[in-house]
Amino acid sequence: MNALYYEEDRRAKKRRCRRKGPLGFLLGLLLRLLILIAVAALALYALPVSLFITDGDDVFSPSPGLETDMINILLLGVDRLNDGAQRSDTIIIASVGYGSFKLTSVLRDTIVEIPGHGSEKINAAYAYGGPELTVRTLNMNFGLNITKYVVVDFVALAEVINALGGVDVAITYDEQVEINRNLADSWKKDFSKLGYDASETSLLDLDFSGADEDGRITAHLDGFQALGYARIRRLDSDFTRTHRQRRIINAALRKFRQKWYDPIMLAGLVKVAISNVETNMNPLEIISIGSKALMCSEAGQLRLPADGTYVDTGSSLADVDYAENLEVFREFVYGQ
Repeated sequence: MNALYYEEDRRAKKRRCRRKGPLGFLLGLLLRLLILIAVAALALYALPVSLFITDGDDVFSPSPGLETDMINILLLGVDRLNDGAQRSDTIIIASVGYGSFKLTSVLRDTIVEIPGHGSEKINAAYAYGGPELTVRTLNMNFGLNITKYVVVDFVALAEVINALGGVDVAITYDEQVEINRNLADSWKKDFSKLGYDASETSLLDLDFSGADEDGRITAHLDGFQALGYARIRRLDSDFTRTHRQRRIINAALRKFRQKWYDPIMLAGLVKVAISNVETNMNPLEIISIGSKALMCSEAGQLRLPADGTYVDTGSSLADVDYAENLEVFREFVYGQ
């Protein structure tokens, strides 16, 4: 009896396995993989950011005295569409800790002392010495402790947003006009020469009759439309332009939180990162710090230099009070 029962039970199990089929097997494998990724991410999330704050004295000259419960990472955007110019078009400091994520833009026309090159606009540091010299310049002028950086060209940002499935951003009619102008200019320079396909992107033609009191409606932007938004120059000032760039980052993070479990999206992001992102962070650092940022809600926003701490000459921001700006930064990031 026992032998017969065992044999029948074994056959029943085989039949159940056969009923699952290849699709069931793949779904089960995918579920196990997602669980493994989630467990690994949670383990890396638990690591304190202080583990990733390095000295970097020889290359970055970080300033002492800042707290270690937050890590400051430099995000640089390089505009390859701008006739091959190598100045950094976007300079943002991402400050990450447990339950805290802040974005600080540094205006590109800020006059600083660039080591070995004298007094110039901060965005020239990248042309002279890449991300390393840009980090060192920020640390030495503003008293910061940055030793990690991420560099991405603006068109790769479009590919990231396309991998996310687009982002939702509230825009005005005037911003729509400038987005379309930027798209037309970029198409003239031919995205395909840079290795990107913008053939699915169209010019915006939105109905603003239901706009809010600020004249804005929520628009779903694909990657190249979002790039056109981030690159608006003629409409207002660099102050507002950096605000748009931070809004795009926040919108992208919102979209990622909604779809973090999507393997196709993750594969697309990895593909873009491998070929278009330059960083001195290793994968463990990226996952640990990135997971902390993703667990937060909207990132707080600041820009430097702060109001009242510089002289606007019309073409640059000069006579910057760096000590005052450090205090503004400390209050914003560390709450002191």
